[in-house]
Amino acid sequence: MKSGSPAGNYRVLTDSQVERLHQASLGLLWDPGILCESDLVLGLMGKAGATVDGATRMIRVPAEMVESAIRSAPSSLVLHGRHDPAMDLQVEHGRVHYGMGGTSEPLTWDWKLWQPRRPTKADMVDNTRIGHALPNIDFVQTLCMSGDMPTGQIFFHDFDAIFRNTTKPTVVNVLERPFTQHLLGIAAAASGGESVLRQKPSVLGIVTPITPLKFAVMNEGILDAVEAGVPVLYSPGPLMGATGPATVAGTVALTMAEVLFGVVLVQAIKPGAPVVLKPDVDVFDMSTTQCTYSSPEQNLGKAAAVQMARHYNLPIYGLGGGVEAKVPDAEAAAIAMMSMLMMGMAGMNLCQSLGTMSWGQYGSAEMAVICDEMVSMVRRVLSGIAFSEDTLALDVIRQVGPGGSFLQHDHTVGHFRKELFFPKLFRRQTLEEWQAKGSRMMHEVAHARVEEILAAAGPIPLPAGVDAEIERAVQRAIAWSERSDR
Repeated sequence: MKSGSPAGNYRVLTDSQVERLHQASLGLLWDPGILCESDLVLGLMGKAGATVDGATRMIRVPAEMVESAIRSAPSSLVLHGRHDPAMDLQVEHGRVHYGMGGTSEPLTWDWKLWQPRRPTKADMVDNTRIGHALPNIDFVQTLCMSGDMPTGQIFFHDFDAIFRNTTKPTVVNVLERPFTQHLLGIAAAASGGESVLRQKPSVLGIVTPITPLKFAVMNEGILDAVEAGVPVLYSPGPLMGATGPATVAGTVALTMAEVLFGVVLVQAIKPGAPVVLKPDVDVFDMSTTQCTYSSPEQNLGKAAAVQMARHYNLPIYGLGGGVEAKVPDAEAAAIAMMSMLMMGMAGMNLCQSLGTMSWGQYGSAEMAVICDEMVSMVRRVLSGIAFSEDTLALDVIRQVGPGGSFLQHDHTVGHFRKELFFPKLFRRQTLEEWQAKGSRMMHEVAHARVEEILAAAGPIPLPAGVDAEIERAVQRAIAWSERSDR
């Protein structure tokens, strides 16, 4: 099992501000409440104790119901590797994990063309294999999509590619009920059956309600995810200045209110069911009308959301590594490092979107490789300073004495490998060495690593019968999609 990197202790809110935000979120859940398009959820929430107005379709959630749901939800969970316990993740506060990609992206970065293009399922396979091979990537999501497949079948092909090419945990889309049921069927087949998926969930089910303060019919698959034992990733995404207030504090209050509604709903479906907070604090860039991926105020908002999650003692997942930059260059690396380090220092439990570029329009395998190296640096920072009488080394300093050398001392031999960071992708070469090896820029080094991985990669070995079960589940989903399109 991967225990994750130790979380930092970066704080952006005082204790009184945390409490004020909590009270503000509770207030919004009561007034105005949540507009709900789903008759199913209206009935469910009414039975659970919320005040439901059938005429206006508004759900008002009393504070005590929210507090009860927070206490009911588990404070930690294990996100399992499929058929591979070494890939299990312990998800709880105090631990940080990093993941590649996000939801299916419409383009992919093509190294040879040096521009984005329409992706194929083969690209999905390649990117998944790269994510599987990178040692600092703890969970793997889509870095593009199976764009050469029929529109209604793309998600099914995306996860077919993921389940056959990595054992690392992933995140599946939770939408309308029939769609969700088929996608969960594929996940169950890949896991070895519905009972295995329930006992050892290897996927999170992401639910994306409409913000501000709305639950749509397309989100009803949340019931199927909870019933399947899949931890729910509840993911409202206000855009600061567009679908949310133009202030960080106001947008945090709004998104926390919405994500707490998700906690209440999951507990109403099944008390004690696992739920992971995903309170996005996105920014609407007034100059470009685009959603930012790593602006300073966005990172501040996410750090505040982590503090709120810690206040509730509930796990949290969020963006940290995605960039607005268009190519895997210095701009992309600078933006990605800022968010990955900030989220690690804040204590984001699951930090995603490594390798994602251009506001989530596409991913770059080369950027994923660069992010993997940067995570190794972040992990070293998060590990902190080993502090003991041995590491203070006062006796060693006295033994070496003024003007001496520590290079050959036993203390140095015994500690340097544990204390010092040694890069694998980034190079510590002399100028002459760098020139002799072709004066390659980092994106060129990363591309060489991509080619090296793909030359050796293949599908993961699956237990007997699992491959055939995946194929049957995918074909059932495709057949349903074809009937639905008619």
